[in-house]
Order: sequence, then structure tokens, then C-alpha cells
Amino acid sequence: MSSVNVTAAIVTYNRLDLLKESLAAVLAQTAYLTHILVINNQSTDGTKEYLDSLTDPRLIVIHASENLGGAGGFNLAVKQFITALTDDYVWLMDDDTLPEPTALEKMVSFATTHANIGFTQSQVRWRDVNGPAAYMNVVAPRAFYWQDALITPNNPAIEVVNSTFVSVMIPRERVLAVGLPQKEYFIWGDDMEYTNRLVADEIHKGYLVLNSLAVHKSKENLLPGDIITDTDTDRMWRYDYEYRNRILTARRIGKKELIKTLLRSGVRDLLKVLLKGNVAYRGKKAGIIIRGTWRGLFFRPSIESAK
Repeated sequence: MSSVNVTAAIVTYNRLDLLKESLAAVLAQTAYLTHILVINNQSTDGTKEYLDSLTDPRLIVIHASENLGGAGGFNLAVKQFITALTDDYVWLMDDDTLPEPTALEKMVSFATTHANIGFTQSQVRWRDVNGPAAYMNVVAPRAFYWQDALITPNNPAIEVVNSTFVSVMIPRERVLAVGLPQKEYFIWGDDMEYTNRLVADEIHKGYLVLNSLAVHKSKENLLPGDIITDTDTDRMWRYDYEYRNRILTARRIGKKELIKTLLRSGVRDLLKVLLKGNVAYRGKKAGIIIRGTWRGLFFRPSIESAK
């Protein structure tokens, strides 16, 4: 395991204070960290000047010529990992991710002692390592198999079907096999689509490594994609992408998943917004759901090869 090399990749946009914390946490890893890629999505808060002042030889900074969104940033990071570096794994995270010092070591230890790894991810807590689960990063366990983990003594991991880009580690060979993250998503859902793709062959598996811990220092601890209860007007525009992107992700899984997603997102969420009591911005949210779902039906970007 001593020869394993890992590239950490952080995508940032106008969150300099959080980026400083994230970089410090990544640099404090106990083992395996070889490079740190930072994709700066044209920040205007002093991020460029701060990154340009750093001298750690492991650091590679790319200042994007435009704001690529989170999805475009991760696409660029993984592309750089494949084309410019030779490390074994890429470890993806947002700029508000604070991995514990042994987070990477624990994931590498699991990945190098188990076969057919599609990805591994940390257990993510909200704002503090002893805090509650970060709800936006709660992943779906593989149906039926997760119960085996409950009765296995000292079980190290739970098999999951997807992950978020908050401390997820991917083997180089899987990137070469399935291509790059979908940059056209721009924001939200690109992580679910990509990690689904990494394990879609049903040979490779995704795992939540239970003793690998990371903190997601997001402002609020919301359920993923919960437009019904969300009252943050600054974030509302993102749901246009959320509903559009859900349709493509479901389509790539299969027809049954597409129908289920249309009924759940396009119909159920719309009815809740229209009929449920105490829903803020009811009309605006209804328009977003209808528009995003409709756009998703015609959203067909191609997958970019990593070879």
C-alpha cells in the first residue's frame, strides 16, 4: 500500500474562508496524498490571489476562464488527473469538505484490500465530526445487501449505489472505463450520475467506508433536492438544473427508473407544491418543476471519453 498515490481535487467558487479550511484538512492527511488539484471557477473574492501565493509542491491550481459550475469543475479536475498525472486514485470534494486526518488512509486501506472497487466514499457528518448526518450526502445502499452489513462483525463498509462529490475516491481504471463527469449538468446531480455510471456494470461496487470520516460544512442541513420546504431564494435557480438533470440520470439507469422519476419528481413534487400547506414561493416552484422536467426530456449530452 505504500506505493499508492492519490490526487485530491477540490472545486471552489467564492468561498475563500471555507477553501482555506478544506485545503488545511486535505494537507493534514496521514498518508497517500500526492497531489492536490484546485479548480477555481473564476472566483472574485481573493481566491486567485490566495492560491497563487501558496508554495506547497503538491498543489496544482487551475484558474478556469469562466464559471464552469460544480459539474464543469469536476469534469476539468478528473480530465487533468487522467491527462497530466499518473496517480492511482482521484479523491473529489467540494470546497466546504473537511476530511478527518485519516479519511484518505481508511479509504485506501479498504480499496486496496477489496476487489472490483467502483468508488469509495467517506461517512459524511454535518458541520462537525460528531454532528448529525449531512442529509444531502446520505447515499442509497444496495437493496437487500445492506442488511448483511448489520450482522457482520466489525464490518468496514456498506455497499452503496451512488455517492456525492463530498469525499469520494475513484480508481484511475474506472475513470478510463466510463469517461468523465457530465459537465453539462452545470450544478447538482452530476455526482449521482457519475457514481451510478461507475458501478453500472454490476461488477464494480461502491462502498461507504464507515471509519473514513469527513465533515460537510454547508450552511444548512437540507434533504437533497427538497424544493418543497426550501425557502432560500438565493438557491432556487439551482432546482432548474436539479429537475432537468434527474431525468437524464434516470434515463441512463433504465426505463423503469425514468418512469419512476417522472412520477416522483414531475408529478408528486408538483402536486405537493400546489396543494400542501405553508409552501413558500408556490408559483415559482411549480414553474421550476414543470420547466426543469420538460427540459430533461430533451437533454441528451454525450459522455466525454477519458482515454
